[in-house]
Amino acid sequence: MNFIMQGGIFMWPLLIIAIAVIVIAARKANDLYMKEGLSKSQLEKGINTILFWGSFSIILGFFAHFMGVYNAMMAIQQAENVSPAIVAGGYGMSLITILFGFVIFIVSLLIWGVFRARFNNLMITEN
Repeated sequence: MNFIMQGGIFMWPLLIIAIAVIVIAARKANDLYMKEGLSKSQLEKGINTILFWGSFSIILGFFAHFMGVYNAMMAIQQAENVSPAIVAGGYGMSLITILFGFVIFIVSLLIWGVFRARFNNLMITEN
């Protein structure tokens, strides 16, 4: 929880995206591995959504990082004396959103790859 608090307000949307990716992946796993008799469009629906939200998490992570760095630079400009250690610590904390966005993306990419391979195998065996 401390990790999320250190990342700032943009960590909450990233956490929601991570939960959404897990929920969508669980539903698609049920469709692709447990259900039979679904149409091609029903099987394919939602697979690319996983990758979309993973990609969006990187964009949001970078946006949050740049907003944090911008705000920090404005505060440093107004301050008279700023320690380099404080600047380095703040910059390091601003990287948390990028790292979390990348983790979400990598997980969603792996899930998407597995589901896409499963979908392709189901389409090959149907024909």
